[in-house]
Amino acid sequence: TMDYYMRLTSFYSQFRAVGVNYNQVVKILYQKFSEKKASAYLYKLEKQTAEFAVLSKKIIQLTEEFEEKHLKKKS
Repeated sequence: TMDYYMRLTSFYSQFRAVGVNYNQVVKILYQKFSEKKASAYLYKLEKQTAEFAVLSKKIIQLTEEFEEKHLKKKS
């Protein structure tokens, strides 16, 4: 249980870093490229973000299942 939560905490830190980088990338896109080209890159980024959101929901689901199986039995 402790190992799982340590890894989950580490993953959460990485997830937050992605969010910070995402904001920086969007800002740079509009600074360095024409609006048309920046929008095209942003579209690709949005598609990847949607996939990331699906993955995040799966992680939440797996965490809930883990808690149900391993933590609620001990209570």
